[in-house]
Amino acid sequence: MASDSFWTVWRRTLHVLDVFEEKRPARGESPDIKRFRPFCGPFSDALRGVLEEKSMKYSHTAISVCALVVGASLALTAVSANELLEGVEHMTGTFDDGQEWQLSVPADWNGVLINDLDSVGNVENGSDRATFFLENGYAYTGTRRHPDRGYNWDPQAESDNMVRVLDIFEENFDTPAHAIQFGCSGGGSVGLSVAEDHPGRFDGVISMHASTPVELANMRLDLSVALKAFLDPDGDLPLIIEDGQQAEAEEAWLAALEQAQATPEGRARMALAAAVAQYPMWGSQNQPQAEKPDWDDPQSVQDTMVRAAVDGLRRAVTGRPMWDQPAGLMSWTTDVDYQQFYENANPMQREMVSQMYEAAGLGGEDAILADIEQINAFPRIAATEAGVEYFRSRTHSGNIGIPVLHISNIGDGGTPAAVMAGYEAKIEQQGTEDLYRQAFIDAAGHCTFNLAELAASVDTLVERLETGEWNTSPEAMNAAGEASGLGEARFLALDDNTGFRLPDPFNRAFFRDDEVPGLVAE
Repeated sequence: MASDSFWTVWRRTLHVLDVFEEKRPARGESPDIKRFRPFCGPFSDALRGVLEEKSMKYSHTAISVCALVVGASLALTAVSANELLEGVEHMTGTFDDGQEWQLSVPADWNGVLINDLDSVGNVENGSDRATFFLENGYAYTGTRRHPDRGYNWDPQAESDNMVRVLDIFEENFDTPAHAIQFGCSGGGSVGLSVAEDHPGRFDGVISMHASTPVELANMRLDLSVALKAFLDPDGDLPLIIEDGQQAEAEEAWLAALEQAQATPEGRARMALAAAVAQYPMWGSQNQPQAEKPDWDDPQSVQDTMVRAAVDGLRRAVTGRPMWDQPAGLMSWTTDVDYQQFYENANPMQREMVSQMYEAAGLGGEDAILADIEQINAFPRIAATEAGVEYFRSRTHSGNIGIPVLHISNIGDGGTPAAVMAGYEAKIEQQGTEDLYRQAFIDAAGHCTFNLAELAASVDTLVERLETGEWNTSPEAMNAAGEASGLGEARFLALDDNTGFRLPDPFNRAFFRDDEVPGLVAE
């Protein structure tokens, strides 16, 4: 709470005191707050004028008094699991495949269930996410990621286990009014699978920072190949990495990238590699998060483009085993035309690359094309039959049977928002557009959404489930975030001033019936 501004805390206090809902308590409202409304109400009413006059002295007194009476729980901060689960009915267990599950049901359950691939860890750590759900009356259920996920990943098993969690919940509690599959990153990908594979069990999905395995693996391979073609064509920088080799590979790559960043020529080529692979102009995954560039300042944008290439490469290296070890190499560069990939890049990004090449003394468009030919000349990588087939049967189809709200930061350097164009293409192929909506957050990082954005996302999907109508405009979702009293939501419309657009086409769209060139037996 100390980290919040005074006025933010005061707005949250007024929100808690003023919101009356028939179906559920106000956000942040403790079960006993209604008993204290007659006491706190006069404070809030009398001091609205004080708020307008920005009088710190008296407002702070009123907030202190009211906070004492309602349990001082207005700010959603990390707490211990024991604190979080006070007054919550909690069950845990482990499936026969080794994946842990849990159910947490607050005494004032509002009838909505939120199921999450990462709920065990979030409850255990008392995360903001878990605190938000349980303090606002949602049943919060789900699993911990399978201990073998990093090198023996089975997306289908993850999706099926989400249903098993719901089965256990209904056996021990009740059928939810709305069962929502929620998740970020791997959890978001599971959400898309649930919408396709189990629409009869869940009612809707909030999928954040999700990807389709073959598409993201190929996208990361494109970035790695382009950078290696420039920085280490005949050297030892690895492209295909086994489990246990990630740290050594990451160290080697970071050393090469640091050296490249020391020269204008290296920076220009790093930016070109990111553009070819459809990585964002502003993107980061690792801490600290990259600050938003000034889109009117070329140097600022160029700096973030280079940072996006670095963070993207790190994730491409460290995440490689989970793609390849279940069945074999499942991504490829056979028959890829990197010249065409560059033509598909964001025009603003191409302009920045051109400026960087000119400033580095490399030349103009001819120099860029010559470097792209260097990528095209790099030895091709062929996927294995077993690797592709394993993920072909587990890839997303777009044939969803329930509403899906698909969300990403525009500055995600680990799972770039560009992958959403691949899923959108599947949705269009299947004709399921009415069930599907996208939303974008003006922020960098992977799964760095804030609580206002989380609240807005849940409210938006619940509204869709109850009314049959979508209201996913940035204005509507930002208003929902503001109404939560949890801060400012950052949803935005994509235009020429955002520095990001969904690629059209997406380079690496992969459909279940696609033929893959040059497959090898092993």
